[in-house]
Amino acid sequence: MMQKAVAMHFHDNVSKIWKVFMTGVDSVHPKEIVKKFVKRDGEKLVIGNAEYDLKNNVYVIGFGKAVIGMVNPVENALKVSSNGSHLQKGILSVPVGIKEKFDLHSSSYSNNVIEYLEGAMNNIPDEDAFTASKRIVTLVQSLKEQDLLLVLISGGGSALLPYPASPLTLCEKSAIIRSLSRCGANISELNTVRKALSVTKGGGIAQMTKAKVASLILSDVIGNSLDVIASGPTVVNRDPPEAAIQILQKYNIQITDKIYQTLESRTAPKKEFSHVSNNIIGSIETALSAIETFLTCNGDISSQALILSSSLHGEAAEVGAKMATLAAVLTNMIQGEQKDDPLCEKMLQELCIDIKKKSIIKNTVAKCQQQKCPVWLIFGGETTVTVTGTGQGGRNQEMVLSFSISIAKKMQESSFKGEVVFMSGGTDGIDGPTDAAGALTYWSSQNASTQSQVLEARNQELIPENFLQDNASYDYFSQLSSGKYLFKPGHTGTNVMDIQILFINPT
Repeated sequence: MMQKAVAMHFHDNVSKIWKVFMTGVDSVHPKEIVKKFVKRDGEKLVIGNAEYDLKNNVYVIGFGKAVIGMVNPVENALKVSSNGSHLQKGILSVPVGIKEKFDLHSSSYSNNVIEYLEGAMNNIPDEDAFTASKRIVTLVQSLKEQDLLLVLISGGGSALLPYPASPLTLCEKSAIIRSLSRCGANISELNTVRKALSVTKGGGIAQMTKAKVASLILSDVIGNSLDVIASGPTVVNRDPPEAAIQILQKYNIQITDKIYQTLESRTAPKKEFSHVSNNIIGSIETALSAIETFLTCNGDISSQALILSSSLHGEAAEVGAKMATLAAVLTNMIQGEQKDDPLCEKMLQELCIDIKKKSIIKNTVAKCQQQKCPVWLIFGGETTVTVTGTGQGGRNQEMVLSFSISIAKKMQESSFKGEVVFMSGGTDGIDGPTDAAGALTYWSSQNASTQSQVLEARNQELIPENFLQDNASYDYFSQLSSGKYLFKPGHTGTNVMDIQILFINPT
């Protein structure tokens, strides 16, 4: 009974489920990951399986939401004395507001070697980020063959390393990317166009230097494809020459003759870079595994936990509705009311769940049914929002709002007693152009009383369906119960896509 009391009533204590979420976020904090991956062995720097001679010849560049946490252990590994270092210079392009968040005036960051340049407000390339990119390019081009260039890369790096191919302006390039994003283009498509319109992306950084290059990469893309993360600045661009134009045509994006000619004239290096080593040091899989371990090994909570997918993608509202369908099916299974096979292949595929996990899901639900304990289903990935209304979007909040509406409908005739809680949040702490990481919703039936977030909203004269149709999920959750169900941790200092948690607790 004590274990049961700890696990239940999450809608009364929202902080508990966010603690589970933050367990995953903390597991991919770049400072700790880099410490494990970068070692010092006398006058050599060991990165993964590679060794580099140290002769006061190391330079660092970085771009992304997590690089500010990556650089400190690198600096420590390069020290030769209390006042000396093999590190000669560094330039990091970081998001607006992150310097204040991480107190860059503290002793941990106060030196004259590393420059921290803020830009890309709301993850949109701007002149400040362009200025940082030009500074980075100047440094990279000045390096010699005996130098070592460490490149720190994480999610958000594309926006923080804008350098449009001549004769394009930053404004022209940004307008194209914004149009694609609003049309629902996925991250792979966006990056294909970015690479085609950029000097630095698609292997551009690696191509402009003879120095040895070692990249430390925190992945924020499905499948951890090196050429997609931050648009692959140190990776050979394998996109066909016509790929960018085809994507623009797919989404009916109108472009000028100048842009068309730029795309047609762009050629990418096709040979592998012999002077480059690219190393993925963390990903969404790392975060999901940490959550699963926490939930199954935490002595205070008796529960079942299962990772179902690390590649969730699609339109956020559609994914939210499909998540609600899965939740309703599972509650019926727990209640013993599902006679036929409910876990159809189509439903699993739509949620990017490997069909081979079908039997594992059934076994997990059976244990939940027998033990009357909660089950946690864990997802990771990145969805998109096609903005057709006047709202700001925010893929995690839109997914949760869609789930909230759908679960309230699907559970109307259910005899399930217990709780269903669903959350979705960005590991970087920022959901699209909003200041929230994500949101949470619930449905609950205790004895003869049924409660849901949708009912709570209607009692406050809010109409969830209208907010969803207008892509205004942030406004909805801000107004609902004084923003109680929004999560606003600010910049977390890391970024490995999004995490979704579906919590089902029978009573």
